[in-house]
Amino acid sequence: MASKSALRVEEILHQKGDTISEAEYVFEESLDKGKKRQQHLHVKRATFDELAVTNKKLSIKFDDFLTVVRLFLMGEYEDKDIIEAFTLLDTDQSNSIDLTELATFMPVIVPGSNKFILLRHFEPADTNKDYTLCLEEFTAFVKKGVIRDLALGRI
Repeated sequence: MASKSALRVEEILHQKGDTISEAEYVFEESLDKGKKRQQHLHVKRATFDELAVTNKKLSIKFDDFLTVVRLFLMGEYEDKDIIEAFTLLDTDQSNSIDLTELATFMPVIVPGSNKFILLRHFEPADTNKDYTLCLEEFTAFVKKGVIRDLALGRI
């Protein structure tokens, strides 16, 4: 018999002056028999900035990056949120997101991750197998919660 759980997510923004220095995501999962499990995920500007220095393909600003992270981790979104995140990730303005564009920022959310880890979960969403996601494929990918599940170690 499969267990049922409910997941609640809270976003806490930490600031230094007028600048967001970190976004903390607190995941609280209600498990069977009244048990709860809590996990914290920290998305830090310093980590993002270090990655940006070493990876010239990272052409998104941290505050915009948080818009994308929020979409992937919070699990609540409207169509306009998905379109905004898609536009931010489509750094070459090709109307598609390739695996490299998506994988570029993954180590900030999932330390130690790389494009090969993401590829395994990216491929099922890539219905035409061109290693890119159009808006429709990206929407399906987001709705599956793949990035959140990777961040929480569920997959």
